[in-house]
Amino acid sequence: MFVLATFSLNNLSIKLVFPETSHAQSLYNLIEQDRSELSRFLPWANEINALQDELAFIKLMRSETAEYKKLALVILVNNQPAGMVDLHDIKLNHQSAEIGYWLGQKYQGKGIMTESVKRLVQISFSNLSLHRLNLLADHRNKASRAIAQRLKFDHVALLKDEVKYHGQFCDMDLYTVINSTN
Repeated sequence: MFVLATFSLNNLSIKLVFPETSHAQSLYNLIEQDRSELSRFLPWANEINALQDELAFIKLMRSETAEYKKLALVILVNNQPAGMVDLHDIKLNHQSAEIGYWLGQKYQGKGIMTESVKRLVQISFSNLSLHRLNLLADHRNKASRAIAQRLKFDHVALLKDEVKYHGQFCDMDLYTVINSTN
């Protein structure tokens, strides 16, 4: 297993690791268990309807990571998959990317995602030499917006009707953080 970051938080051992097919069953179980909550803001949750879907997703993420299109990481809490954090829409020529994330409900409210995003930002700036990271959060998703705010991302804009899911247009908050060292 390739571990990109390790940290402890409130007696929890947390690792950010490259996704492996061995994570598929646990991740699928979390998605299945939390589907209604996840799908409120992440429509892809309704597309993962079988273990094979999650396996295909992991294989795609590994391939796109190898091609520098994404950097997808599984969040392990006490060696159990708890969710994912990623960089997508990576533009190496512009040294920018967008952050995405999700976490199983039983792991929420413990600071795990805030610290995971913080570590991903550090990796992005120090190891990948990125200059700008964007974070889009559904305006109704207070928990997701709070992560950006706790990490001192700048609120750039409220993007009216930015995405459409569940048959309706939704507003998104755009946050950004700039690497001041390059």
